[in-house]
Amino acid sequence: MDVDSDLDEVAKGLKKLSKKMPRSVEMRIGSTLNHFEKSLVLRDVDLEMSSFRAICGEEEASAAVISALHHRRYENASRLNVRSHQHKWAIVGCMLALSASLQPILSEFQLHMDFAKVRIDLKIPLSNFGVSGGDTVAFQPVEPLDFVHSKHGMGDAYAFEEELAALAHGSKFESIKELVKAMANSRNRLLYASDKELPKSKATWQQLDVRRSRAVTLLVIAVMILQSKKKLATIRQALPAVLKVIGRLPNTTTS
Repeated sequence: MDVDSDLDEVAKGLKKLSKKMPRSVEMRIGSTLNHFEKSLVLRDVDLEMSSFRAICGEEEASAAVISALHHRRYENASRLNVRSHQHKWAIVGCMLALSASLQPILSEFQLHMDFAKVRIDLKIPLSNFGVSGGDTVAFQPVEPLDFVHSKHGMGDAYAFEEELAALAHGSKFESIKELVKAMANSRNRLLYASDKELPKSKATWQQLDVRRSRAVTLLVIAVMILQSKKKLATIRQALPAVLKVIGRLPNTTTS
């Protein structure tokens, strides 16, 4: 998938798909896309508010995932609060940790949107697995999120501890708890002055594009959760990891 050229098309497709989704998810898909449209317009005139919009857009995309989990009634999903900044950023953190381990497999892929069936499918070229001549041959999982992430020596209850720790350390934080706390407070730093300086965004346009890409990925995940009445293996495995991170966080702000 060529992210730079395809993101706009994926966003358009998501907006169209959302019209047939539960209202709670539809509204958050629309809000996510609106935030990033406004963020793009503001880049040249107000980088702080452009950054603020992008952060809010990423949060709304995470809220769409939580709403989808609630709708499909995943076990313990009720413990996720769609209004909690920290819960939403715990979802983002888990997605980033898992995507790092999947990067070699998903170096190239295609998304196919079926607007009649309201679903998104994933096609992965066999060349990703080193198959000679596999550029033109792909496999398509029955459900894109119905696979288990296994690790040698780890049981079925493995909750991505190593991946979450690697994400935190790679981001220069002591733990995933500290990383999620910082992400949850990121928009406040754009709004309020300290005793020494005015608020100022240090975000580059590339970083704002990365936020948009992550948000679109979260929206795709929300659709994939909704499209299956089955409790998908990837989600059943990832949800305990999110809840474990949340369990380490203080009970603070909601929005």
